[in-house]
Amino acid sequence: MRKILIVLMAVLITGVFAGYGYSHQQGGDGFDNPPGKEELRERIGMVRIWKLTEVLDLDEKTASRLFPVLHKFDKKRAEMHESAGKDKKELREALEEESYGQIKGILKRLERIQKKLQELNEEEKVELRDILTIEQQAKFILFHHDFARRVKKIVAEAKERRFVKDRLERPLLPEVKH
Repeated sequence: MRKILIVLMAVLITGVFAGYGYSHQQGGDGFDNPPGKEELRERIGMVRIWKLTEVLDLDEKTASRLFPVLHKFDKKRAEMHESAGKDKKELREALEEESYGQIKGILKRLERIQKKLQELNEEEKVELRDILTIEQQAKFILFHHDFARRVKKIVAEAKERRFVKDRLERPLLPEVKH
């Protein structure tokens, strides 16, 4: 257990500094420039793995079976969410254009994606039952509920800070040119 935590901490620290280095290479100082979506997703994923290892009290054997399964399902889920996001954008445009024939097709695609996501979640549960004890399964469900809530809160706070920062940097009154 201790060995797994040490390895995961090393991965986490490496990921943070790799992100800093990448941002620095892109012309920023690494801390003022917010990370991109993919980089942020990777960081959240690393923290999730680290915390899961701790919460589920995973041994090396279980961890080596669990994390590839989670990665596989996370990747599929991300692809589906990306597709749904594109469809929702299309749906907004179709609504603005009052293109009702197009709307019907988009809604059907979104329903199919939702159904596939439900099926994917069920497949994941089946595979996790073969890897985790009943206690670990219960902790896994509770962990994901809490983790998702915390991530949403952090994202909302970050958006609020960005909004406030943008408002403070903008002049209160437009400049008048004479």
